[in-house]
Amino acid sequence: MKKYLFLSPAKLNLVLQVLSRREDGYHNLYTIFQKIDLFDEIEIKKGTLDFRLDFISDRGDIPLEENLVYKAYIKFKETFRINENHHIRVKKTIPIGAGLGGGSSNAATILKGLAYIYGIDREEPLLYSIAKSLGADVPFFLSPYVAAIGEGIGDVLIPYPSFQAWYLLICPNFEISTKWAYQNLGLTNSKNPVYYSTEVSPWRHPQGLINDFKALVFNKFPFLKELETKLKTFGCCAVSLSGTGPTIFGIFEKEPPFYVYETLKRTLKEVKVFLLQNLE
Repeated sequence: MKKYLFLSPAKLNLVLQVLSRREDGYHNLYTIFQKIDLFDEIEIKKGTLDFRLDFISDRGDIPLEENLVYKAYIKFKETFRINENHHIRVKKTIPIGAGLGGGSSNAATILKGLAYIYGIDREEPLLYSIAKSLGADVPFFLSPYVAAIGEGIGDVLIPYPSFQAWYLLICPNFEISTKWAYQNLGLTNSKNPVYYSTEVSPWRHPQGLINDFKALVFNKFPFLKELETKLKTFGCCAVSLSGTGPTIFGIFEKEPPFYVYETLKRTLKEVKVFLLQNLE
């Protein structure tokens, strides 16, 4: 029985602008994705007698009918007519429901992993069709880009520079429903995006890091506003919300003193704190 191990990275939305509501229920976006060095581990054993999916997480198992790993696995097998069974083990490090794309990344990693195992080109259009059907963020994780502008529903990708930075992440121990966030955004008219050039890092643009959900989410969860203020006191050059939250991240262009990370870990007992870099 052959075993394969793959890393599944998290992402930040450095920018997230919601432009219009679509007839299919999705929204047109302008976002900047950035992969970061926070990973889940996915192990695939090939040629097992039966299928098994194991999650190692402090949040317990996710029901199969809601699990993007399972959905990606089934769609891959059906699309490429694979008859073998597999044992899949997902060791979670990326917090669940934190706006860091862990589920989407896991789904894309399953597609990439199985494509590698069965000799299917990663640029195969059918893989991207599966990815898009699974969720708006999955194509980015399937792509070779470590940073990209996402347009359409986030699936139309334009390469973007991965500007060197350190990210201090604070992940509260609650989730924010993406559905709730979009339903309550109050978007009434279509709008044009504020564009970001590739010449300077997005946090150096005059408009800063735009996230259209920030005011809504901070109003509903004042604790997140307090975390933003706390990060600013440590000298971050920018602070924002990833996706619809609840993760707050602060950006340093040089590695911050270690006491910053240690202080937050010590004083914020009910959250997870990470000090990370972007992938390059």
